[in-house]
Amino acid sequence: MRLLPAFLFALLPLSACVSDEDEGPTPYDEEFPVSELDPLFMGAPNNDTLPEEGKADAVYPAKWNELAMLQSPVKSQGSRGVCSIFATVAQMEHLYIKEGTLPNPDFSEQYLQWSAKAEARGFPNTEGSSGDVNLRAISEFGIVAEADWPYETSPWSATNDPACTGGESLPTKCYTNGEPPQRAKDAAKFKLPRGRWINSQRRSIKAHLTTKKTAAVVGLTFFYQSWNHRRSELPVNSDYWRKGYVMYPNAKDKEISLAKRAGHAIVILGWDDDLAVPTVDDKGEVVKDAAGNPVVEKGFWIFKNSWGTASFGVDHPNGAGYGYLSMKYVEEYGSMIVSDIPTVTTPREVCDSGTDEDRDGAIDCDDTDCATAAVCMATPTTRTYSATPATAIPDNAPAGISSTIAVPDVGTVGSLKVNVDIAHTYRGDLVVRLVHAGTTVTLHDRTGGGDDNLDLMLTPTQLDGKALAGDWKLEVVDTANADVGTLDAWSIEVVTN
Repeated sequence: MRLLPAFLFALLPLSACVSDEDEGPTPYDEEFPVSELDPLFMGAPNNDTLPEEGKADAVYPAKWNELAMLQSPVKSQGSRGVCSIFATVAQMEHLYIKEGTLPNPDFSEQYLQWSAKAEARGFPNTEGSSGDVNLRAISEFGIVAEADWPYETSPWSATNDPACTGGESLPTKCYTNGEPPQRAKDAAKFKLPRGRWINSQRRSIKAHLTTKKTAAVVGLTFFYQSWNHRRSELPVNSDYWRKGYVMYPNAKDKEISLAKRAGHAIVILGWDDDLAVPTVDDKGEVVKDAAGNPVVEKGFWIFKNSWGTASFGVDHPNGAGYGYLSMKYVEEYGSMIVSDIPTVTTPREVCDSGTDEDRDGAIDCDDTDCATAAVCMATPTTRTYSATPATAIPDNAPAGISSTIAVPDVGTVGSLKVNVDIAHTYRGDLVVRLVHAGTTVTLHDRTGGGDDNLDLMLTPTQLDGKALAGDWKLEVVDTANADVGTLDAWSIEVVTN
């Protein structure tokens, strides 16, 4: 085994690793970032309060790796401390692969980071998050495909926005890299069932993996020498780094690492009880017993990481970016959360959106689903109807307000665009619905958090095929105290058959 002193590892290129002098070094690293510890474990129950998943007398194979073929490609979180976001999205992609409707799911970490803070309202003034908040955001609000809001590998700084000048408790936009683009706001949202915590004892995790046949997210206290991380103050082992070995920490590693208080999150998908790895002491030397034989650690989880594929775990049997994680480490310093197989309803193709909603490779009029859509016919007719009510929206009033557009023209709705212009502080208070021909469509349901104003352009499909003529009513309800506003204007643009 080839050992590298920590000071030699530190000579590798680094940036964004040191904060202001009065704050001392941070745990962040340009290429192998970890996260803040406190958000990662916020709300996690004590392991002793969680029941065992399996039977006490259950017998499991020494090696189990059946979920390796149900994983999406390993990604890199770049230089942002958002490992729990990446672990949760990796778990979500795995669950969608297992469900089978989407053959190559690729979901947006960028969107989940925003949703966890702006919609689920978890940790709005820090970069970190937790598996619990992440799964709540996905379950309640859903996230979009990666193509609808691609991940940015670097956090926002003052170059992006003057408010993001460094320090702690910055505005939420500095941790989410701004707001979702309109494409992401309009895109299909994908969800998972609510998450649940499970006991992190090895027997319990094995029971979950083998009975549910789904992977699990684990949040961990981070120990630098155990991970052979280049920010370690103790010697690290480059061979272990390449193989992805993460050992149980020795006493000195615990002492030094806990002074830095960092965390990390990964996905567990299998195990190897037979793998025997020599332990090392705080000097990086192999520990030996009285007879001079190496003292080995056995019992490792197979896990998927989010540090890319160029360095960590490049010699792992599952492929670059995977690793082996001490079971004892997880039992003492990990919290485990899981979700379940989603119920997937393929979205209907919107025939003039420029997006492949049903993910069959054909967009708009090239999709056979749009063969009879008015917008795809040779001479479609488009009509626009608008209203400018400038009506005040009463505060915290369930009855709300409504504005009606009476449409006298005949025809059948082929496709529809709805535009809504509302001036209102804290748009997360608002519910907006469109009612026509006995059908109610919810256009906005208390999303957007504390941001001001609501400027919607949506293409709902629930009214396709309905008669055009009749009353089109927009309902607006303010569901909470304190913030008020007005419905300034709204319109519908209808392509008729």
